[in-house]
Amino acid sequence: MGDRHSISATTEAERTSSAPRVALIWLAATMTASSLPVGVLIAQLFPLAPFLWVVLLASALFVAVGIISIPGFIYGIPTMAVSGRVFGKPVNKLISLSNWMSQLGWQAVVLVLVVYILRSVFDSYGLLPINTSIYYALVLAVLANFVVPIIGYKAIVTAQTAGALFLALFAIAILVYLHGGQALSMTPAVGHFDGIQTLGGTSLALMGGAFSWTMFASDYSRYVRRDTSLAGMALWPSLGGFAGGGLILALAITLYVHGGIQVGPAGISITATGLGTSALYLGFCTFAILGLLASNFLNSYSSAFSLAVVVGKDLNRKKFTALDAVLATLVGIYMLFVAPSFWDSFQTFLDLLIIVAAPWTGVMITYVLWDVLPEARGGLSRLLHRRANVWVFVIGVAVTVFFSNNPLWEGYGAHLLHGTDISPLVGVATTIVASILYRVLFCHHTATDEQGQASALSKLVVSKIIQMGTDDGKNI
Repeated sequence: MGDRHSISATTEAERTSSAPRVALIWLAATMTASSLPVGVLIAQLFPLAPFLWVVLLASALFVAVGIISIPGFIYGIPTMAVSGRVFGKPVNKLISLSNWMSQLGWQAVVLVLVVYILRSVFDSYGLLPINTSIYYALVLAVLANFVVPIIGYKAIVTAQTAGALFLALFAIAILVYLHGGQALSMTPAVGHFDGIQTLGGTSLALMGGAFSWTMFASDYSRYVRRDTSLAGMALWPSLGGFAGGGLILALAITLYVHGGIQVGPAGISITATGLGTSALYLGFCTFAILGLLASNFLNSYSSAFSLAVVVGKDLNRKKFTALDAVLATLVGIYMLFVAPSFWDSFQTFLDLLIIVAAPWTGVMITYVLWDVLPEARGGLSRLLHRRANVWVFVIGVAVTVFFSNNPLWEGYGAHLLHGTDISPLVGVATTIVASILYRVLFCHHTATDEQGQASALSKLVVSKIIQMGTDDGKNI
């Protein structure tokens, strides 16, 4: 992986990675503090949900990333280039632009979280005046955000993987110290769980978890050696995301329940007393900050593929990462000092992200399972019905909006569910069902069948021409 974001197929010389190594990349990508606000919102908005089952279900659905990793492995192209095969170039450019903007939003969120964690450390130990600590934290976060890209991709991946493993150890230690199992499995005060809130909590976890990553699934599998099995290619990313995403989400909910994370109009504060000991607190905050900064670089790396699809050419990695850092800094400053509330901005961002990501994920899952896998296993290639895929996607977007609830609007579907937003689950289910129905009802032949029909027709035409020539010869 060099300094250019190429949307062309990887060469055999570039395919030196392995599926377990990709699992480590996804472990590192998901094992970051960017899930902290997601866990806090789940605990706040859905107190009647069984938190343990929400964490397990949302993490298990990272299998969607594993499935969508397969085309990148087979064709050697990034996710948005695969998407172009499914939806056609014009529509895919709009999807890619939306994807790039969503990653830019994540980079801004990550920058804000780094500022909040640094401020928490400054305030906990009285290192700076409380009314100015956020400004010092912002300066340090911005400097780090611009310095990190210079290090290079391989160094960042190594650092992030090592940091994620250390963060995982600290997370496990904190969960054990705070009896996280009890916090996650405790029964609500009313004495029962609520099914709608369970779906709402799972949907929110998917917004900040698996479904926010599906549009980058093939960006890393394209470098995996060809002797890897298809099952292994799908399994290892799923396991990496399940482990990292589940652990950090469980930690976020446990910390909120025990008062380790305090929320308010000023954002998030992580308290030293809430994490048990100073060693756990400082260790967690240190590796959380390093992981977030490294995560921002990988966010920029993947989002560059989306912008490359939009502009139709390869992009220089360092220049593009610097551009991303500038734009993310501006958005982050807005969220910190201009927006009425970080929480409103964060919720709105998640809902806008999922409006495209959820229905797109459903279409792509069906495409991989119905079209890509049979072809990869030596079966007949199938026709790509791009126009139908686009209409299924549009229907999915409309359904997702209908069930969405955020500070900007409340869909009527969410209103019927007393304000509970289940748009990710409904959006992906709608496009999967619609895609399957279309294939079952209207697609009864493969591309090979069509080629056979064309061949038979051409033979008939040729025979007619020969016959006409023979008849003309007789007449002469």
